[in-house]
Amino acid sequence: MTSPPNRETTKALLLLYDDFAEFQSQCTFLCDAVVALAMSELVMDKWSVNGLHMNAVQVKRRAEALGEKLSGFRERL
Repeated sequence: MTSPPNRETTKALLLLYDDFAEFQSQCTFLCDAVVALAMSELVMDKWSVNGLHMNAVQVKRRAEALGEKLSGFRERL
């Protein structure tokens, strides 16, 4: 029988879940924005392109950070 997780592990998992939920929201926004722009017949100005690029970079960084946190948990197990 396995022992229950300690408080530190439980807290870390809850924080990871919160990070993931926020990341998921950011991904949803980016996907919806890209689809809306692709379906519109408008030409994007440089500010819109820059905004999409910045958002995409943030999503990539968040994905890398979540991956590192998950890797840390895996190493502990």
